Amino acid sequence: MHIRTRLSIVAVVVGLLAAACGGGGEPDTTTTPAAQTPTETTQGAAPVGEPVSVGLVFDIGGRGDQSFNDAAAAGLDRAENELGVSSSEASANEDGTNREELLALQASEGSDLVIGVGFLFGEPMANVAAEFPEVSFAIVDSVVEAPNVAGLIFAEEQGSFLVGAAAALKSQTGVVGYIGGVNIPLIHAFEAGFLAGVQAVDPSIEVISQYVTEPPDFSGFNDPAAGRVIAQSMFERGADVVYHAAGGTGGGLFQAAKDYSEANDTHVWAIGVDSDQYLTAPDFQDYILTSMLKRVDVAVFNTIAAVQAGSFSAGPQVFDLSVDGVGYSTSGGHIDDIVSQLDNWKGRIVSGEITVSRDPADIGVAPPPAPPAGEPIDIGLVYDIGGRGDQSFNDAAAAGLDKAAAELGVGTSEASANEDGTNREELLALQASEGSDLVIGVGFLFGEPITVVAAEYPETSFAIVDSVVDAPNVAGLIFSEEQGSFLVGAAAALKSQTGVVGYIGGVNIPLIHAFEAGFLAGVQAVDPSIEVISQYVTEPPDFSGFNDPAAGRVIAQSMFERGADVVYHAAGGTGGGLFQAAKDYSEANDTHVWAIGVDSDQYLTAPDFQDYILTSMLKRVDVAVFNTIAAVQAGSFSAGPQVFDLSVDGVGYSTSGGHIDDIVSQLDAFKEQIVSGAVVVSRDPADYGG
Repeated sequence: MHIRTRLSIVAVVVGLLAAACGGGGEPDTTTTPAAQTPTETTQGAAPVGEPVSVGLVFDIGGRGDQSFNDAAAAGLDRAENELGVSSSEASANEDGTNREELLALQASEGSDLVIGVGFLFGEPMANVAAEFPEVSFAIVDSVVEAPNVAGLIFAEEQGSFLVGAAAALKSQTGVVGYIGGVNIPLIHAFEAGFLAGVQAVDPSIEVISQYVTEPPDFSGFNDPAAGRVIAQSMFERGADVVYHAAGGTGGGLFQAAKDYSEANDTHVWAIGVDSDQYLTAPDFQDYILTSMLKRVDVAVFNTIAAVQAGSFSAGPQVFDLSVDGVGYSTSGGHIDDIVSQLDNWKGRIVSGEITVSRDPADIGVAPPPAPPAGEPIDIGLVYDIGGRGDQSFNDAAAAGLDKAAAELGVGTSEASANEDGTNREELLALQASEGSDLVIGVGFLFGEPITVVAAEYPETSFAIVDSVVDAPNVAGLIFSEEQGSFLVGAAAALKSQTGVVGYIGGVNIPLIHAFEAGFLAGVQAVDPSIEVISQYVTEPPDFSGFNDPAAGRVIAQSMFERGADVVYHAAGGTGGGLFQAAKDYSEANDTHVWAIGVDSDQYLTAPDFQDYILTSMLKRVDVAVFNTIAAVQAGSFSAGPQVFDLSVDGVGYSTSGGHIDDIVSQLDAFKEQIVSGAVVVSRDPADYGG
């Protein structure tokens, strides 16, 4: 199907829709009222033919989310190219608290039109539009009752019906999935349409639906790690086609489709949203069946064109199937064999023969309820040796727990293993016996203890960091440490002046070998002639190497004396000794050597040594812990392995302090090669001569 654009904005009966929207929500109608000639207004209208100035504010995720924001960006880019408009753009911060500030800034700097990309701009736009009555405004996915604001709204349920039909026609297993970013009415419309399309083809097909977050937490629109975990779970439950309406989170779905297909010698499909994601996510084209096109680009372009032509119209403007405001993509040719069937369904919707609801309950499936108010869950977290305050691995888990307490209102209880770790099982059992809904063990050494305790408490959810336990109530949070270590290895090689670098591993075990292997690979990718000195602190079963800063200091001092000028550690609390050695050696020898931290951004957690911490390999245990807690609270906990790698920013590197600003572009180029599969990093140092 070829998507056609129409250069006149579709207007609707304002009174009817305004009543339906309740002054700022979504229309309850499922068909588009007959178009009428827009009532022209003059707010901010520039003389015909004179280029206007446009200020566009993206929501969380910004330009580059390969989805909703990018669709708006495409409309802005087109207006620049075809209409000659000038533009200014900005992105809301991670919690969206500066939306109003950014809108006001665009208006105050002389924009003729200011656009907010997303319904969360509703209240901020109402305030700013009142302050700047001569400026035209537009908001995507909402209606604001103001004489200078156009509401650009879409019949998402109609486009979702078509990709739901595509999923049903292509499914071989009779199971498909839907991932919604946040459990709100707007995203329910996508689910409702998808369900309706699936059922229209085959009512016996099972649809697994899951939302990433609950309001007021809107991070579900930009959490690819969570998207990957949820999608993996759906594929494991038999789904072979999964559709997302989750913005940047969809990147995790695409990665999961590829990973699951390759690992199981099969082929499963993802369905994109908003943009044609076959084009915006080129690394996953073999796994993107189609995308539900929500033509935000058309709406943005048309609104800009209207302001420039002096025909801007305030009020709701609906884009549905009848004007190709929604639709589906055919890129890749994966659905060429069913296009005629989909176009038949489209014709029946446009004609009014089929009316698609925006409420999943009308298709027999109600969206999941929010967690009961006043009944927060309880979390029991058990740190490994070193506990909270190790400035590394345990502190990363603590950050995730603290975030959950602050943002989700969960109750928390925490404990730390003793120096020899002999009480791990006792502490896990204590947390479970005291009523924790989720008990987390921070480290692979909790493997055997958590296996025993999880069997004793089958109604309790458990999670373990860095291991996988074969139990129906245990999630295994595992990481691609070798990928993040590759990047800091490359950084070490790029910054070394002596041609010698070092690696300190806490304990000589396979998990810590992965850090070494990645580090070696990154160094060699930059310069194979660089020497790497590697040393482990202890041998198993002695795990004190993860909490022995005195030993770390001695080992690091020896490496610096042997010529190393950059040393990386994967040794938990032992790394504090490396930082001290880097400072001492530099000051004593009138030189400057570097340390590389691990797990947390240790530039921030070890402030006394900031001048000597080049970067840190970020292992986002905080993200994994928070996401697992959020899943339990939302009733969507999933057992089994959950992988956090570079593609979902589950690992990475820090830039705090600016010490590597000059090489970030080189490191990001390596990252792209790893994510694309052009570079595969081993977890075995022997593969790199280690």
